[in-house]
Amino acid sequence: MAIPNPQGARYNSFQEFLANTKGRDNNPSTTNLFSVRIATPPMMRQGSEGMAGSNLQVETTDLDWMLDYYASSVNLPSKQITTGQTPYVGAPFKYATNTAYSQININFTMPRSQYSRNFFERWTTMMASDSEQYTRYYDDYVCPQMYVYKWERGGGDAVINDPTMIRALRESGTANTLFAKQYQLTAAWELRNLYPYNIGSVQLDNDKAKLMSLSVGFYYERYRFYTADQFDDEGTLEGITVAANSDNFTDPSTDRNQVLSGNVLNSILGGFA
Repeated sequence: MAIPNPQGARYNSFQEFLANTKGRDNNPSTTNLFSVRIATPPMMRQGSEGMAGSNLQVETTDLDWMLDYYASSVNLPSKQITTGQTPYVGAPFKYATNTAYSQININFTMPRSQYSRNFFERWTTMMASDSEQYTRYYDDYVCPQMYVYKWERGGGDAVINDPTMIRALRESGTANTLFAKQYQLTAAWELRNLYPYNIGSVQLDNDKAKLMSLSVGFYYERYRFYTADQFDDEGTLEGITVAANSDNFTDPSTDRNQVLSGNVLNSILGGFA
């Protein structure tokens, strides 16, 4: 039996690999260089019931940088397409039925003040009170958005762009510094309607000092993944065919479908973008 499509078999060449990756954004990505931004859930914002003068609103306190700089690791969200199965002559085939999302975990290095732990402790206590046996409304306790940003070394703007500084470096013979580039933002994950479901345990001991780390598990509704424009194509949503109102007629001359314009379609699907 002949090998199908032999012309499609690529002969691996290290020189070709170097030619296609050198100086481009196709170099292998690394697992470091990321940042995390968490929005305050509505029930914990300043001015909310019981939160007058609160110091737990992320955007206006040290939590804004602390939850980012002290995030030591995060597992990115994943998704799985759930399926059904239809029997068929020979091998059965599967078809898509829905989308299921995983939970995520973030490890935070704890400050001596335990400020960031207190934020998650208050969040979970207000969300589901163990003393009063009640839970808050869903829209009150979920974080509307959390972003995980991925950076890559180099590729961004020049670190030094001041003309006076550039001239001084050239005259001092250290012009190589001019080639230094800032980190480049290449991707982002947006997690919607997120809340903590687990605050992990911390082991204390009297051994040599180590940094204290806290693992927090989160559930979320869905996520969206974004890349830089040059690696994406949003496309155009010109229209979509839907069943016409007259579909219950069997007259062959009846138009079986109608087309919704982009404006009408966007108004329908706006909440699912």
